[in-house]
Amino acid sequence: MNVRISKMLATLAPSATLAVAEKAAALRAAGKSVVDFSAGQPDFDTPAHIKAAVGKALEAGDTKYPSPVAGKTPLREAICTYYKQHAGVSYEPAQVVVTVGAKDALHLAFASLLDPGDEVIIPAPYWVSYPEQVRLFGGLPVILQSGVARGGLISAAELRAAITPRTRAFVFSSPSNPSGATYTRGELDALAAVLREHDIIAISDELYHRLVFDGNPSASLAACEGMIDRTLTVNGLSKTYAMTGWRLGFACGPKPLVSAMARLQGQTTTGAASFIQTAAVTALLGDQTCVDAMRAAYRERCEVMYAALQQIAGVRCERPSGAYYCFPDVSGTFERLGVRNADGFAERLLELAHVAVVSGSAFGCDTHIRLSFATGRDVVEEGMSRMVRALK
Repeated sequence: MNVRISKMLATLAPSATLAVAEKAAALRAAGKSVVDFSAGQPDFDTPAHIKAAVGKALEAGDTKYPSPVAGKTPLREAICTYYKQHAGVSYEPAQVVVTVGAKDALHLAFASLLDPGDEVIIPAPYWVSYPEQVRLFGGLPVILQSGVARGGLISAAELRAAITPRTRAFVFSSPSNPSGATYTRGELDALAAVLREHDIIAISDELYHRLVFDGNPSASLAACEGMIDRTLTVNGLSKTYAMTGWRLGFACGPKPLVSAMARLQGQTTTGAASFIQTAAVTALLGDQTCVDAMRAAYRERCEVMYAALQQIAGVRCERPSGAYYCFPDVSGTFERLGVRNADGFAERLLELAHVAVVSGSAFGCDTHIRLSFATGRDVVEEGMSRMVRALK
């Protein structure tokens, strides 16, 4: 039988980050020593007190369907408490939907918001799935390249210039994946002033908001004047608490949108596993020293990686202020390496130094690469030493 795959999926790009990881794995299987800077997840284990909480939930028989579909009430209440404490934003449980990871929250949001032809403003560099998810629902990604030199941060004037009558949403991450750039409260206030002039939903991806190197959570767009009913805040436990495999995300925002997302979830995943939702309360409201320790380690590794990048001729990099990535412009090395873009650079680096990175083309910037320092300091030191030697 000839199985016909939909035209929509035929145009869907595969995950570039997973593709690089597979190439690195193939080299390892061949007996090569590979330093992998492509990872998008913490190298830390989930903190013990959170694992203990899920064990207790399982022992208590918390294994039925999650109810309600929008998320268990104690967890949605905990999310409200958490956001009030860490972002100064006051939500109520009816404004919260719990999802199967933050990626699922974005998927539900675009599905609930977009009709064919609707435009979504996406500053580059962007997280790899934003444009693909927009296209899944017939939306048109409007990619802004004007903020590339600032790690994807755009000005109010740049946002205003991109808005058209077809604009439905504006999506961004702060701190940024892939650049680590982080908006200040003043910069968000300026964007908010523009957004209040239009019927546009802002989707603020705050997955790394606790991983800011000055120790303070990043500013939240929803905290800006008049923005709580215009902003869908997306977050989760994956990065802050080293829980990527648990698949627990959430979104907070206008009740009509959150309600629509929950209705769709009822016909798709039904929601995150019940026992994981129970343990998530412990993560959000329990001991937070684990977050401080992980953030301190990331900051230290960042300094090592950033300092090494400064030693490579033809490489320019803004210092990240959060997350766990560096996103250098490597276009100054293309001529001497005999490559034309970041894809070629990544392949050449893997060949020369056995160091795996992700090409910036996956993030809308074919002059950059993303390096993750979500790995041990010794690994960062070894990988950067290899890069410096190979790119002399």
